[in-house]
Amino acid sequence: MGAKNLAAVTLMAAGALAACAVPNQGTALPAVTVAAPPNTIVIQPPAVAAPPRTVYVTPSVPVAQTVIAFYDAINRRDFLTAWNLGGQRLAKGGAYASYVKGFATTSWADLTVTGVSGNTVHVHLSARQTDGSLRTFSGSYTVSGGTITGANMKRVS
Repeated sequence: MGAKNLAAVTLMAAGALAACAVPNQGTALPAVTVAAPPNTIVIQPPAVAAPPRTVYVTPSVPVAQTVIAFYDAINRRDFLTAWNLGGQRLAKGGAYASYVKGFATTSWADLTVTGVSGNTVHVHLSARQTDGSLRTFSGSYTVSGGTITGANMKRVS
C-alpha cells in the first residue's frame, strides 16, 4: 500500500474511531487508541506512573530489536533478561547484583532508535529517575549474535 493510500486509511480510521468515541450522556468516556504510524513499536512502561515508550525503528532490523528488548526488559524490571541481552558486557566485569543496583533510582527509560548502520544502533535515551529528574543520553550500541557487545553513550543532560 502506498504512503498516500496508507495516510488516507489512517485518516479514515482515525475519523471512524473519533465518531465511535462520542459517549452518551451519563456514560464513562471510552478509551480510544489511534493506531501508531507504520514501523512504530509502543513499549508499555512498568506499573509506575510513566508515559508509554515509543521506539521508532523498522521492526525487521534484528540489531535494533536487541536494543529495544534490552530496554523493554529494564522497564519491566526484568534485569536477568537485560543482563543476558548485553548487560553483562556493559557491566564490564561487575557482578549481577551491582548491575541491578545501578537501576535502583531509574523509574523508566524511553528509547528512540534514530538509525542503524551494520551492527551499530544509534539511539536517544531519556531515563526518568525516582526523584522525578530526567537524564538524557545519545549514542550507540553495538550488537553481535543477538546481544549488546558494546556501547558509546554520552549524557546530554
